[in-house]
Amino acid sequence: MADKQSCAFRTTIGGQALIEGILMRGPEKQAIVVRSPEGLVIREEELKLIRDKYPILGLPLIRGSVTFLDSMVKGVKALMFSADFYPEEAGTEEPSKFEQWLDRKLGNEKVEKAKPKYPTLKCDVVVVGAGPGGVPAAIAAARQGAKVILLEEDNMPGGAPVDMYVPFICGGPRVGVFQEMIQVLNAKHTIGGRTCETFGKTGSDGKNHWWMPGSYAEVIYQLLEKEENITLMCAAPVVGVKLKTSGNRNQVTGVRIMRNGDYQDIDAAVTIDATGNGLIADMAGCEYMFGSEAKSDYNEPVGIEVADGKVQPCTWMLISERIKRNAILPIDKLKGSSAVEDNLNRWVKADDKEDMIRRDAGIYLHWGRTVYCKDTRDPLLLAQAQQEALERLQENLEIWHEAGYAVHLAPKLGVREVRRIKGEYVLTANDLIAGTMHDDVIAHAHYSFDVWGMKIPEKMKHIGPYGIPYRSILPTKTEGLLTAGRIISATRIAHSSLRVQPICSNIGMAAGTAAAMSALNQTGLRSIDIKQLQDRLASMGLFDGIKKK
Repeated sequence: MADKQSCAFRTTIGGQALIEGILMRGPEKQAIVVRSPEGLVIREEELKLIRDKYPILGLPLIRGSVTFLDSMVKGVKALMFSADFYPEEAGTEEPSKFEQWLDRKLGNEKVEKAKPKYPTLKCDVVVVGAGPGGVPAAIAAARQGAKVILLEEDNMPGGAPVDMYVPFICGGPRVGVFQEMIQVLNAKHTIGGRTCETFGKTGSDGKNHWWMPGSYAEVIYQLLEKEENITLMCAAPVVGVKLKTSGNRNQVTGVRIMRNGDYQDIDAAVTIDATGNGLIADMAGCEYMFGSEAKSDYNEPVGIEVADGKVQPCTWMLISERIKRNAILPIDKLKGSSAVEDNLNRWVKADDKEDMIRRDAGIYLHWGRTVYCKDTRDPLLLAQAQQEALERLQENLEIWHEAGYAVHLAPKLGVREVRRIKGEYVLTANDLIAGTMHDDVIAHAHYSFDVWGMKIPEKMKHIGPYGIPYRSILPTKTEGLLTAGRIISATRIAHSSLRVQPICSNIGMAAGTAAAMSALNQTGLRSIDIKQLQDRLASMGLFDGIKKK
């Protein structure tokens, strides 16, 4: 009878699957083989066990556990080595290579939950923020033929004039989309009982008007509705920025929003940060300025000697409305910052207070209370500042109510200053005082230095007109991103002039036009033809508001 031959045998060679590769281990050596786009990559090394270094770990009672843990550590190291050769699709930012592999092989639940459940949207230009800078940016880009998605984190567009109750027009020139808007407001929504025949027909007539916040929202909706190339998405906060990184430069390729509790990606050739707080640029890793610089930082003739990092204070705006027939505005009883800075004549251009009371509609805009917020980037501190403003307002609220007025508090605290995104050029007080028109000027501006909390000599306060250079809306070391509105590259002193609505609108139009040119011509933002951009802006009337120097 033939001997029974066993098919069983023992071996000291083992293996482990890797990402596009394999780990093989023998008694003395281990080898890793990984398939890369250039071919096979082989790494061979001596097998060193932890029990060889610490003999006590080789005792029978603990040897098994130690060997298992040692194998796990070496296996993970080999796995991460192989992950470095895993091919990455161009333009993908997340998840990581290892997470992709886990998702493909193991169906990792965390990775699955992070995936956007809505399909990716694609457009030429995505504008984040539907306020004084964002709405004109979107309209300008759309009128150039670009497909635009306009994102707003609140439930309706408008920004500061709508949700902060800052429907007050100062500065200029009032041209372009801004002029279109105020012409309708002046004709159909005037509160004072009479319209101004010249207001909105020229770059600036020196008159300051205001309208109800709801009127702004109505007119903005009407403007957007006419633009077939614009898709408006409200209640859509941006939770991330899509990036490609090459060396020390980032390229913004779109954003990720929260939509109905789930994520949705938006791919765009150009992204415009018109948030008012510079959050998108911050997410993209852009450098920014915050608070007061010292005069010496940019050799400015005005400002403070030592930088203190403080931003301008915030103001909680409100509107009072007469609800009793014979009620008279109790301006003499109100304390602190009250009815339009206790000076109705200055702001409404009435001959005197009595005349104002006789012909007004019983609705007044008030500056409410001004409070300081240490860090306007922090939502917790902003909420605390608003609470402080309410406490300081309480006595005046009772006075209004007793006099027969209802008070409408703005939904949000009025914020003047947050981040200023560092661009290829930093606009300074010197530029404004000199009325500099740079070769790459894309918008005109004129308004006084208006730095709340800082004294400016009267002889230096009144400036303009001056120019906004294209380089100031172009963040450094970043591609595919433009800034619009009050967050552009400027010192705090310069920012105090350019932060008002007409100027923010003009900057937004310039940014939107440049974005459309870049997207449609497939040209980088730094490669667009500045002269062609200026010609297009001129054809829109953006340079009609002031006389060229």
